[in-house]
Amino acid sequence: MQNRQRKREETRRRIIAEAGSLVDAHGYDNVTVEDVCAAADISRRTFFNYMDSKDEAVLGPVPFQLTADSLERIRSTQSVNVLDLVISSVEVVPEGTEPSISEQRRRLIGANPALLHLAIARQHETLAALEAALTEHYERFPGDRRLLDASDTDASEVHAIIALFRSAAGEYFWNPRPEGDPVTQIRHNANNLTQFAKELPW
Repeated sequence: MQNRQRKREETRRRIIAEAGSLVDAHGYDNVTVEDVCAAADISRRTFFNYMDSKDEAVLGPVPFQLTADSLERIRSTQSVNVLDLVISSVEVVPEGTEPSISEQRRRLIGANPALLHLAIARQHETLAALEAALTEHYERFPGDRRLLDASDTDASEVHAIIALFRSAAGEYFWNPRPEGDPVTQIRHNANNLTQFAKELPW
């Protein structure tokens, strides 16, 4: 069983590595799924057993996911710090945070602007689900609000939480530390952001 799992992980890493090498050499638009299959010595059927698309092969797995369980926790858990609730509900995808894959992702996005749009598109569905979960959270727990000005709405607070979460996760994405838990690092980044904001004069 462990050998089978290890073989699957090796195959997945090989697909990601070969896709990255091909895009490095030829550019994103000039690489096809068939090219990746040939380089990785796999069939098209095998490719789609491991990857949903060429985009996933090139960018690697999403490092952080908000699963159905994550979103339910956000909806149904009262918290004095809803941003921390979101961060602690994230599920880490170990392959997505591996230094070699993270470095490849950053390098390819820097060299292929089209990939930046694809990376943003991958985030969109997750963030829309997060917005819905946060909206329901504040409907259930209005006392968790921190934007207490009458002109601020639950939507204002939801968007503020999402913006802070994206910034904290983005800081990890661009400047990950090889050591330590990724969620702890995102929490550290979020704390730095909020402390910095408090120091700004208005």
